[in-house]
Amino acid sequence: MTGTFLPAPVLRAVDQSGAPLPGALLQFYLTGTTTPTNVYTDKTLGTPLSNPVVADSGGLFPAIFLDPTVTYRCQLLTAASSLMRDIDPVAAPMAVANNSVTAAMLQAGVAVANIGFTPANKGGDTITNLLLAFTSYSANSAGYLGAPLNEQDGAYTFLVSDAGKLVRANISAGAAYTIPPATFVTGAVILVRNAASSSAAITLTCGSGVSLYGAGGTTNKNWALAAGGLATLVYEGSNVWVVSGVGLS
Repeated sequence: MTGTFLPAPVLRAVDQSGAPLPGALLQFYLTGTTTPTNVYTDKTLGTPLSNPVVADSGGLFPAIFLDPTVTYRCQLLTAASSLMRDIDPVAAPMAVANNSVTAAMLQAGVAVANIGFTPANKGGDTITNLLLAFTSYSANSAGYLGAPLNEQDGAYTFLVSDAGKLVRANISAGAAYTIPPATFVTGAVILVRNAASSSAAITLTCGSGVSLYGAGGTTNKNWALAAGGLATLVYEGSNVWVVSGVGLS
């Protein structure tokens, strides 16, 4: 077991005017009690400090390490044992299971090992799960160098995960690609390709309350994309999309 360095309550004892308290005392108990319990000189928890821990002539306490399995009560007293503060509970930082760290825990200083990946903090750090796709395209890449492919050779409803992708069909019978309402973020872009080897059209179909306007005009309708056609869908917000491309009618 490894001990943890004592977080505040105090490292240097001062009075109400900010002047150091020579010989001040930190008394440690089990939480909710007056049962003394050990604190330690280092992280190995091999050598207990005196209890109370005594400050030097400048009111400064030595390094204090806590047992992470113990919740403490801590009292700050003057050299004459006059109580200054009573802090209960005082706990060591929580133990956190791997891959279970929240943003709040990160702000509180939880160990990086529990995040599940190593964040990049300086030049030369290797980023995991955030790869630039130099030779292949992946939905986990940091900025696509191309559009990852989603092959859909039949009726299909677009998903949020299709933003930034190429949705492609190779079909022998007509198929509807449906745009659902109130799902995407403004600025989402989806490419749609009907392969030249197809023998039928894709119908870009508006879901309930969705408008699909042809770029450069005011026509709002379901649009057919012929075999060999390529279309770009752009979401403008409020269930309004714009489509442009070749092979549209």
